[in-house]
Amino acid sequence: MIETERLILTPVTLKDIDIYTKLFTSVEITRYLPGGKPYNLEYIEKYVAEKVSHWSKGFGTFIVSLKDNRAVKIGYSGIEKIPNSTYSDIRYGLLEEYQGKGYAFESAQAVLNFTLETGMVSDVYGVAVTDNLASASLLQKLGMKRSEKRLYESDDLLTFST
Repeated sequence: MIETERLILTPVTLKDIDIYTKLFTSVEITRYLPGGKPYNLEYIEKYVAEKVSHWSKGFGTFIVSLKDNRAVKIGYSGIEKIPNSTYSDIRYGLLEEYQGKGYAFESAQAVLNFTLETGMVSDVYGVAVTDNLASASLLQKLGMKRSEKRLYESDDLLTFST
């Protein structure tokens, strides 16, 4: 568990399917994710199981909840190894009503610090769809710099690194 000024971050579990379902069935939120449209429940269930399994590496994705009401899950934030790669990237997503309040930065900074402190990862990458100016700005605010490295097969991604 990680505690910040306003948030509680807990490692993802299979019970967290609820927050992922809210996020990944949203047209607005998924427009900046691979495929650019909402996901079906079968995909979401498999995705959450992969997030849980990743923790066997000693780091992974956290569910973000409000500190003053831990029952309120607002999103996720984490760092994971990219499948079939030696690279790790940071990932985050918040329900629309919690965006623009600094929660994404607060949670991303906390997981970045946590993961780097484990010593299991020395470099972290972040990607943002070219049109997702808020995400690109957040990665820069985390201290990441633009990188020419191509982590995914997509021409519309900006890559950043620590």
